[in-house]
Amino acid sequence: MLNLIRTIITQDAEVDDQNSLRHILLYANDIEIQGIVQTSSIFHWKGQPGKTGPSDKADYDQPYRWTGVKWMQDVMDDYAVDYKHLVTHDGNYPFPDHLRNLIKVGNIGYPGEMDASTPGSELIREKILDDDPRPLYIQVWGGTNTIARALYDIEQDYKDDENWLSIKEKIEKKVILTACGEQDNTYQNYISEVYPNIQFVKCVMMNSYGYGWNNMPEGSSKETLRADFMQEHILNKGALMSGYATWADDKYYEGEENRSQFGSNKSLLVDWWGKKYGMGTHIPYDFLSEGDSPTFFCLLPWGLRCLEDFSYGGLSGRYIKDNTKKNSKGFTLNYWNPVEDLYIDKYTESMWYYVSSIQRDLAARASWCITDDKEEAPVLSIQESLDMKADKGTTVELHINKEEHVLYKIKYYKDASSYKGNVSVSLDDSIKIEIPDDVKTNDILHIIIEATNDYKHKISRFTQIIIKIN
Repeated sequence: MLNLIRTIITQDAEVDDQNSLRHILLYANDIEIQGIVQTSSIFHWKGQPGKTGPSDKADYDQPYRWTGVKWMQDVMDDYAVDYKHLVTHDGNYPFPDHLRNLIKVGNIGYPGEMDASTPGSELIREKILDDDPRPLYIQVWGGTNTIARALYDIEQDYKDDENWLSIKEKIEKKVILTACGEQDNTYQNYISEVYPNIQFVKCVMMNSYGYGWNNMPEGSSKETLRADFMQEHILNKGALMSGYATWADDKYYEGEENRSQFGSNKSLLVDWWGKKYGMGTHIPYDFLSEGDSPTFFCLLPWGLRCLEDFSYGGLSGRYIKDNTKKNSKGFTLNYWNPVEDLYIDKYTESMWYYVSSIQRDLAARASWCITDDKEEAPVLSIQESLDMKADKGTTVELHINKEEHVLYKIKYYKDASSYKGNVSVSLDDSIKIEIPDDVKTNDILHIIIEATNDYKHKISRFTQIIIKIN
């Protein structure tokens, strides 16, 4: 599977993490999942006897919003039910028992706990040190503490080795953290201090695909998150999506407090903690949240090129390096923050445009769990290179291999480009890009082509052309 992106999932078991795990398993044929590790965070922990916490927080010696760990096996039971259909669509879906063996419990005692090695930290340590030449994308849906423990154990094992600096440099190039923020203090206090060059991508798009989606601009993305779409196209389509949590669906979350029992506490539809932040009210079966899923959307092979450079943008939005972010030694960190893009007529989270494509694709994958009918994604193929050079005042012409029953759109992606003027683009029998007269040498222009089939789910794929000005 060396041609697939590889990844380890770390999560704190919040209900939206459980939704995210159900979601990503439908794409286990497109990326290689190498670990599913439960960790703690400032929001969820098991409790550790004798451990006290800050005075303004719940005691660390008691469980706090703790779900247990059995739920991971329950989700895998559902995957095993759906597997018999999924594998008829793509033989690359991994055997359920293979994925079961990747489920590990990491450091779960309290927020930031990295007191000892755990099965979860050992799995991460092993993958960091292996000989696989591919980058290792570690998704952070909870705290970074189990990852930090793995890195700490490596440091202790090798810090006195004469090759330690080269070992550390190799790790810093290999490991990329796609993180739903910093949900404990271990990135700041340990990882950034010892491994400052590890890329940390802060994949926080909580309004686009988290609890705050009702606060976003109207349009096709919001329509796919509403109850009508969820009920018609996603919910109860197979075992995985039967367990998927939405608003007021009667599901009870083990260990969760009443103010976050979005399934069983119907009063939260109109009176919940997000209302005071302008997040609105809901109706039963509205999309709830997958706030952590942007950490893996960027890994899906849909034709966008964010893994080359997160400033290029992708399904998880667009990010830029924060050169003001430093550790205590004054070293500039490899830390990337999300930025906004223009959506119709206003700037908002840069992932929002892609949510409708993500939801429609999820609907298609959910249908795979109950039928052998396969709706194919478009295959976008440009005859020329996706990396071009051009002179100002010229026309770049490219040729696309068009398919039947596919609609094509083209746009100049101004927000990701260095040239902030308008660029005329067209797509008919060929692609034509008119290079303006006032571009500068070394300007970068990004062109996005979107192909959407006209079948039931209207699945989209993309390609991204990058033009450098001579």
